[in-house]
Amino acid sequence: MQARPITLRKLIKGEPQYVVPIYQRPYSWEQDKLDRLWRDITRQACSLGEGGQAGHFLGSIVLAPAPELMPGDEQWVIVDGQQRLTTLLLALCAIRDHRAEEEDLGHRSRMNNGFLINKEQSGERRYRLRPTRMDRQAFQSCVEGAIEDADGNIGAAYRFLRGKLAVFEGLTSPDDVRHVETVILDRLDLVQIVVDKEDNAFQIFESINNTGMRLSPVDFIRNYVFMCLPERGAEVYENQWLPTQRLLGLKEFDRLMHVVHVLNHGEQAERLDVYRGHQEMLEEFRDDEEKVEDYVRSLARRGRYLDRILKADERTEIGSSIAFLKEFKPATVYPVIMRLLELHDEGHAADEEVARALRYVESFVVRRFVGQVAMPSLTRVLHRLAVTLTPDQPVDHTVRDELSPVRWGWPSDADFRRDIAAKDFYRYGTHAQRKAVLRRLEEDHPFRERTDLSVKEISIEHVLPQSPTQDWLDGLVLEGDARSAHRRLVHTLGNLTLTGYNSELSNAPFVEKRVILGRSAIAMNHVIAECERWGEAEILARAADLAERAVRIWPGPDESEQVRGVVPDWSPLTRALAALPPAKWISYGDLARLVGSHVLAVRVYLGNADLPNGDRVLTADGEPPAEGRMVSRAELRQAMAPLQSRGITLDELGRAKAEHRITGGELAALLGWEEPEAPDGTGPVRGEHQRIDDKQRRFLGQLGVEAGPRAAGAVQRLLEHWSAGGGEIQYGAGGASCAAALKRGRDRFAALRIYPKKVEVSFGTFMTRRPFDDTAVREEMRERLNDIPGVEVPVTKLDGYPSFPVTVLASESAWDVVVACLDWFRDVATREA
Repeated sequence: MQARPITLRKLIKGEPQYVVPIYQRPYSWEQDKLDRLWRDITRQACSLGEGGQAGHFLGSIVLAPAPELMPGDEQWVIVDGQQRLTTLLLALCAIRDHRAEEEDLGHRSRMNNGFLINKEQSGERRYRLRPTRMDRQAFQSCVEGAIEDADGNIGAAYRFLRGKLAVFEGLTSPDDVRHVETVILDRLDLVQIVVDKEDNAFQIFESINNTGMRLSPVDFIRNYVFMCLPERGAEVYENQWLPTQRLLGLKEFDRLMHVVHVLNHGEQAERLDVYRGHQEMLEEFRDDEEKVEDYVRSLARRGRYLDRILKADERTEIGSSIAFLKEFKPATVYPVIMRLLELHDEGHAADEEVARALRYVESFVVRRFVGQVAMPSLTRVLHRLAVTLTPDQPVDHTVRDELSPVRWGWPSDADFRRDIAAKDFYRYGTHAQRKAVLRRLEEDHPFRERTDLSVKEISIEHVLPQSPTQDWLDGLVLEGDARSAHRRLVHTLGNLTLTGYNSELSNAPFVEKRVILGRSAIAMNHVIAECERWGEAEILARAADLAERAVRIWPGPDESEQVRGVVPDWSPLTRALAALPPAKWISYGDLARLVGSHVLAVRVYLGNADLPNGDRVLTADGEPPAEGRMVSRAELRQAMAPLQSRGITLDELGRAKAEHRITGGELAALLGWEEPEAPDGTGPVRGEHQRIDDKQRRFLGQLGVEAGPRAAGAVQRLLEHWSAGGGEIQYGAGGASCAAALKRGRDRFAALRIYPKKVEVSFGTFMTRRPFDDTAVREEMRERLNDIPGVEVPVTKLDGYPSFPVTVLASESAWDVVVACLDWFRDVATREA
């Protein structure tokens, strides 16, 4: 490249033409960029008026000879710098028009002929700058003085500069505007970089670190696409690319690129940025212009689908779901929606199938939102779903089948009802998401007149106020701690509604709120207004009503064992619960021993499976797990109340009486099973009240589904043994793995990494840690592992990551060998430290 400092006057001297190529973005500078440039210019203008000489460095202009350049021609392709060059020429137009109002027309002619037009040329060649097709008419209107025809960012920039000139005129001296003109032409320092004609201007454009507007994925993709279209680029740009860009606008064009990227890469889309993803697609046929054109044609077609999504017709069932999802979780759901629309238009999916599929997606998103399910990532799951939709199976079946397995976190009907009653709905997600859920619930009420719930005046109201008066607290519960009940109930869905009277309602007594809500045009408020009081019972009753509506609006997952991932190994637990005699309960510890598992694994499994009689499994002291926190007597009585109706009496503390408890041995005798191992002691079992955090719960849930109760129990016992010996337990993102890790100084490394289906030995990582960098030490560990029945780690894996099935641990003899191996590992590692 040839580089030299230059001023604007010298750059546009003679009759050159600077061409913005089709792969460049349209003119994009808005007020913040223009403000910054204007401040730089006026600072120099003031300095000039005071006799100063310093200039200001503005940036570079990278040029390449135009492909059609003829001898004697001065036509250049702007590889980089079109934004600043366009702005400077617009500033000259603004100065010309400003000065023409006060002086003779000679100045206008000098400005035009010297800097803006090539007077000896005609047509497109007449203008010193030829912007992109989208900007050309507006720029030429500014040059010709037809300002009323200049629209878009070009017109806005011109008007901004005219306004600034009018304010600056005479601010410090009568020559202020002349000084501005001099600064623009002679005191802004540019660097002109000229590349050889043989160089690839497109690749240079891609590699430049733009100092003006940061390039978006669309800019880079456009660059690459038209690099692949040397012969057909202009035609493809005019007929396919430009109409799509005009239809969507630049922001939504960026979104289109992301959606197409996902539709081509599925859940792997996150490993590649959008530009590299599209580049990877184009690499397969970059030398075949016809196929590249097909790619652009496909973008245009999908651009029309995106436009339909953005302008969804809510009068149709499909459009209503699209509008809801677009408002609720746009970036995540667009790929699935677009794929469904494609299959619909291609004749592979009927209206009703697409409508059901979209309602399942709605349900998946909403149920996880209400249940506050954060992992696995919603984005990952739905991106995976988008690429599984094919013409080979009805789309509604595919959506439900793919989303139903337990590992994806779609709450069952029972979980959904429980979440609606108990979760702090108001403090999760965004206001728009919470309002969207309430709007859907309102639309389920029969009502003759509908009000527009989308307007901002309609907001979410707490019927029981967030800051209650003493009168509110006095009427909240019949017994127990009212403030504790307030904290538990105030943000739940049962206490929330929509209203335009939020300020009027505020902390008003319920008797006043009833009147206001009773005259509301929102149907759900009439249900509240029919209540005589508003306490705990009424909030829970309304939550139950909303839950039934919600289950009807948002149908849940397929809960059959085959789809939900319940493995046959858990069937003994199901049979044991089915055999519980009336008015009897069993402890988690007894049930875990009965099925050969661990208390925590059983707790997680019952929390996910919602089995009959599952509510009659309690801790050894006769109450639900406290999850590591203090539980008030009122909370305990509320939780235990359903068991009273089933014949189980409570003691003075609210716990199930011991006389109703059946032991594991007694239940085994009823079933004709071998009596389980006797418990250690008679008190609470370790783990029954332990808090299970989200990552641990997800890991144990997936482990139980994939490996069954015995292996899940063995893993949990193994982790507890490791932790008791000073080791650390680290759960992976999303609960997909768990590591028995060791901290040594600032370093941490995993002795074993456990997944739902396998146990992995990280020899590859050990190679960088002493003393395991010694092959002989790793060989000793390999031999110890090979003592495990069913494990055979080859010697060739001493620098790799060998694994064995996690189900191996279900054998007591295997578990003992693994424990001995871990103890050896810890001793060797800590000795080295």
